[in-house]
Amino acid sequence: MTNTRILRWLLPLLYFIVATMPASAASLQVRPVLVDVTAPGASSILTLSNTGAETVNAQVRVFKWTQKNGKDRLTPTRDVVASPPFVKMKPGRTYNLRIIRVSKKPVNGEEAYRLLVDQLPDVKPKGKTTVKFNIRYSIPVFFSQANASRPSLSWTYANSGKGFVLTARNSGGRRMRIANLRLKSGTGHSWTISKGLAGYALAGSTIKWRQKRRLKGANKGVRVFAKGDYGPISAKAQVR
Repeated sequence: MTNTRILRWLLPLLYFIVATMPASAASLQVRPVLVDVTAPGASSILTLSNTGAETVNAQVRVFKWTQKNGKDRLTPTRDVVASPPFVKMKPGRTYNLRIIRVSKKPVNGEEAYRLLVDQLPDVKPKGKTTVKFNIRYSIPVFFSQANASRPSLSWTYANSGKGFVLTARNSGGRRMRIANLRLKSGTGHSWTISKGLAGYALAGSTIKWRQKRRLKGANKGVRVFAKGDYGPISAKAQVR
């Protein structure tokens, strides 16, 4: 078997290993993994660390995070900035990064952003056969007013083609982090959508999960079970 064929066979496996390895295995570390700032506060600190043996270059960008048609959407923004936008760290060093809301408009409810931290590729690779994987962190960033209301979710189940769509609408003033999401029909049949993080229902927004198969017995009723920011979720879904 030639070296090229071996590399082609190994690449998918290597991608899988890197995608599933814990964050601690990466040379670029970011802490905390979520930023939550309540007014009158307008800034926060993230700490970047280089735990590897080589110098790390990183780019930091901030995007407005909204949900449209039940899907996450990231758009460029000038309301929140990261300072500095580029970081160079020697091995074993840490760097404090500032996240600043520069908009002069008062926060209405809660604003959601995503901070993307990308490890930039080396300008001068050390070898032609070197395979190097760069890391990206996507950090949720929230700015909220002091009296923002708690999240309030309503659920809808609807058949779609051979599958179904589960919709969560958040009419509250703050987001809800949803994990371990599963359904149970009126006939006792279960369906697991996610055993870990399922997503965020942003304030005043809707998130959808599309599944390829239908839940048996859904016409007899559907109940939603999950883990949220304020404890376990157990709610009845409207069936359409």
